[in-house]
Amino acid sequence: MKKVFSSLMALGLATTLTACGGSTDSATTSTDKEAKTEDQAAEETTEENAEENKDDQDANEDKKEDDKTAENAEGEEDAENAAELENFEAQTSDDTLVIGNAEFSGDFLVGWQNSAYDVIIRKLLGIEGSNGFSTIVLDENGEFITNTAVLEGDPETTDNEDGSKTFTFKIKPGLKWSDGKELTVDDYIFGSLLFTHPEFMPLTGSVNPGDLFGKGYEAYHSGESDTFDAVEKIDDNTFSYTIAAEQLPYYYEKALAAISAFPMHAVTENLALSEDGKKLVAKDGYTPSEEEVQKYKDSVQEQIDRANEEFKEVEEPAQDASEEDKAAYEEAKKANDEKVAGLQEKLDGDVDPTEQLIEQAMLNVYNEYRTAPSVVSGPYKFDEYNNNMVKLSLNPEYQGNFKGEKATIPNIIVQYVNNNIAVDLLENGDIDVWQQEGDGGKIDKMKAAADAGKIGLNTFERNGYGSLNFLTDRGATQYKEVRQAIAHLMDRNTFVQSFAGGYGVVTNGAYGLSQWMYKERGADLEGKLTNYQLNIDTANEVLDNSPYKFEADGTTPWDRAKAEEAFNADAEGFDYYRYDENGEKLVVNQFGSEESPITSLMNSQLPVNAKQAGMEYNIQAGSFPTLQEYYVFPEEDAKFTAFSMAQNFSDTYDPWAQYNKDGNDNKSRTNDPKADELTVKLRQTPSDKREEYLDNWEEFQLWYNDYLPQIPLYSNLYHTGYTTRVEGFDVNTPTWGIEDQINGVTLK
Repeated sequence: MKKVFSSLMALGLATTLTACGGSTDSATTSTDKEAKTEDQAAEETTEENAEENKDDQDANEDKKEDDKTAENAEGEEDAENAAELENFEAQTSDDTLVIGNAEFSGDFLVGWQNSAYDVIIRKLLGIEGSNGFSTIVLDENGEFITNTAVLEGDPETTDNEDGSKTFTFKIKPGLKWSDGKELTVDDYIFGSLLFTHPEFMPLTGSVNPGDLFGKGYEAYHSGESDTFDAVEKIDDNTFSYTIAAEQLPYYYEKALAAISAFPMHAVTENLALSEDGKKLVAKDGYTPSEEEVQKYKDSVQEQIDRANEEFKEVEEPAQDASEEDKAAYEEAKKANDEKVAGLQEKLDGDVDPTEQLIEQAMLNVYNEYRTAPSVVSGPYKFDEYNNNMVKLSLNPEYQGNFKGEKATIPNIIVQYVNNNIAVDLLENGDIDVWQQEGDGGKIDKMKAAADAGKIGLNTFERNGYGSLNFLTDRGATQYKEVRQAIAHLMDRNTFVQSFAGGYGVVTNGAYGLSQWMYKERGADLEGKLTNYQLNIDTANEVLDNSPYKFEADGTTPWDRAKAEEAFNADAEGFDYYRYDENGEKLVVNQFGSEESPITSLMNSQLPVNAKQAGMEYNIQAGSFPTLQEYYVFPEEDAKFTAFSMAQNFSDTYDPWAQYNKDGNDNKSRTNDPKADELTVKLRQTPSDKREEYLDNWEEFQLWYNDYLPQIPLYSNLYHTGYTTRVEGFDVNTPTWGIEDQINGVTLK
């Protein structure tokens, strides 16, 4: 079957709704793309070896041509960068702060493409982070605290007899959204009810499961119940949220009480909450107009058409297919038939006003609010997103953050800039802020500018790492041995030196250098982890235990000696690859960002080294949003199953979402019983059991290091630069950037 879900499903909504020891001598470890050559002794040329030397001369000539091509390409890129720098139209002015940024996806609401570059805008708008209406926020020290800008004191907590725990919040009166409408308790509850609703994910293509920690989540999210027991409206200023017993204990319990408000009035005029706040209802007296009814029915018909079109892409198994494939097809067919039947029933029956309003609110979220959030709670409001620039202006209704600070800079532009010229733009004053630079050469340039008094510079250890991420349920990378072999086919120290310029280290687990767990246990942990190093012999040993241990006939064992001979004879034309018993060749296709030097570094190592292990390894580069599309919404027979990525951790270190089979952010499609066990064990460590949490953290790291859903490449020292007119940017950590500090920043 070719397809279960792809980005087309989400994008199709656009019409209705609108991302080890040592090296061997034959391994390529640097940016030199030259394949293995035999050492040439200073011997006299004889008739016998004259032809061989002529071949070597031809090869050298070819290499010179390759080098010349590479130099020309590099020269062209330098010229393009110089031209872009010269023609750059600066947006800075006395009343405008310009933040340089990498490419956005344009999703300013969590649930679709969750790029870190979009999060910067979300935090300025208050949609995420510490500047908005969330009940619990993260301070500059990484501690979860009560948001005193919003709440009248700390929430009251109640341990219930059934094991659940209730947090009761009382919001301050007089707080307003950016459009002047008053914040209400309903806005907090509405977000939980809408985003957890069973129709929200399938209708909008969102990957946000809603409040999955809430009591009664399964019943409400599955559609079994139309009420959500987790939430309750007590009075106009008071509401409660109950964490389900099965989710407790939880190490970062206080973080679960961080409930965000959503401006209900921005996406619906006629929806309301029931008296107790546990369900969505139509306002009293509301009757849908004929136009609204037709619009609803058209939407349902389009959902039916889309479901049928999607299922057409599911390939029916042949008669000689395995029983497993046949059963999977029948299961998919049954699920689609049931879905279509349910939609047809909606289409043929009377329109339920509440269902119609709920669906319309969801469509409004997807079509409008997601990409142009018109009503927000943060220090800035959204003006426009055009020409790779997001323009924001001061929110006149903002009453300050939990520290009592309030932004004063009239306008902010978050602008996409080419990272190759970003430091020059910063030094020239064409942008005001460039955050989290990790490239060693660029860092050296920033430090020189700071020493010369041209810019200010902040430095901090990264709370994350660069990595090579895999899909672990399809293609060759579904096999752990293939992933481990790839880790032995590259020299990760090269990345630290060539890219990070020594401002970083090679890492072997899912941690960042700044994490408190690593600072306490890192030294002990490192000795227990496999330090994957470049070793083609080891890569071959690992692959011999994979399904890919045959020649093309699927029977004859693959032979390392034959591979070496073929590679030495003609590295460029090498064609002696590994196959499985079905004659499927060992091929791995990687997609990377075209602007990432890491993609280039990997391309200089992996394809040539992989040949010597019988693996065809291809790397293609493109835009970051395209990368996200391939990674987040892969087809079942996905072409790309490896991705050069990077990730930063939040202060709630909970890998359940990423590596548990039921995790809502399991982009690697990990499905491993050990991972399921360990991620639950880690997250359900009691909040007062610090040493127990650290023990569980170590155990998880050992699993990750063996299973390798990602290959960590490096964790580096980040440098953030800002122009000398920026004042107050004196607090900067892995989780606290300019977007968090903005209330204390001024322009002089």
